[in-house]
Amino acid sequence: MTFWQEKISPLLTIVWHGRWKAGQQEPARYLYDHELVIVTRGSCEVRIGTEIQKLEADDYLIIPPDTLHVTTTGSQGVERYCFHFDWVPPAKHASHPFCSFYPDRPAQSKIRPTPSFVPLRALQGRCPSDGSARPLIESLIHRWQTGEPLARATSRAVFLELLTKLTWDSSGQTRHADRAEQLAYAVKDLLDRPESRTESIQALLATLGFSYPHLCRLFHRKFGLTPAGYRNAVRLEHAKTLLRDPRFSINEAAYAAGFSDPGYFARQFRKQNGLAPSDYR
Repeated sequence: MTFWQEKISPLLTIVWHGRWKAGQQEPARYLYDHELVIVTRGSCEVRIGTEIQKLEADDYLIIPPDTLHVTTTGSQGVERYCFHFDWVPPAKHASHPFCSFYPDRPAQSKIRPTPSFVPLRALQGRCPSDGSARPLIESLIHRWQTGEPLARATSRAVFLELLTKLTWDSSGQTRHADRAEQLAYAVKDLLDRPESRTESIQALLATLGFSYPHLCRLFHRKFGLTPAGYRNAVRLEHAKTLLRDPRFSINEAAYAAGFSDPGYFARQFRKQNGLAPSDYR
C-alpha cells in the first residue's frame, strides 16, 4: 500500500518560535507557502476565511497559502512553533516575502499551492500522545538557528519525520497490505536460515499458521518467484562458494548446499549460470 505521505518531500523556508501575551492579535495576512503552527503552551484562535480554529497545547494547524487568516492569543497567552514549508520542492525557485498583509494580495505566480494528494484532514490535528513530536521540534529549532548549511540541510529530514508523525492516520489506514508484506518476509526469513536448507518447504511454512498456497502467492507477489524457486537460488549461491573451495568435490558441494540429487543440481546450476559446475570451478 502506498500512503500519501510517501509522496511528500518538504522544503523548509522559515522556522521560528515565540511567546505572545494574552489578547495579542496579528495583522490579517496571506501566505505564499504553507505554515505549520504547533502550540506547546496556552492557546490561540486562528480565523481562516470565515472559519475559526481554536488551538490548545499539542494542537497543530497547517495554514494553506493565499488564504486570509488572523491569529489571536488566548487568555493565558500562547507559545507556538511555526514552520513555513512547501510539501514538495517547487519546480522553479523564486524569491518572495513570506506573506502579504491585507489588503495586499500575494503575487499569484509565486504561490506554492497544496498538492492535490494531500487530504484536508491532514491540515489539523494533535501531536502524537507518546511525546515523540517535541524532541523533533526542538531539534528543528536548534538546527535552523545555527545557520550552518549542514544543520539546515539535515533539518529537512527531521521536518519530514515530524510532518509524517503529525499527519499519520493509523485509525483510518488498512493494514492488509502491511500484513501481506510481513508474511512474505517471514517466509523469506525461514528460507534464508542455513539449518532449513534440507527441510520440507511445506513443513517449514506451516509454522506460520497460514495455508501453503496462500503464502506462496504472497511470496511470489512480493519477490517474483515461488518459495521453491527462491530456495533453489539460495542453494545455488551457496554452492558457488563451495565450488571455489578445492576441498569439496562437485557432488559434495551439491549435497552441502542442500541438493540431494547431483544431477538435478547440475541442471539447475547450468540453467542459472549458463555453464556446468565443473566449468564454473
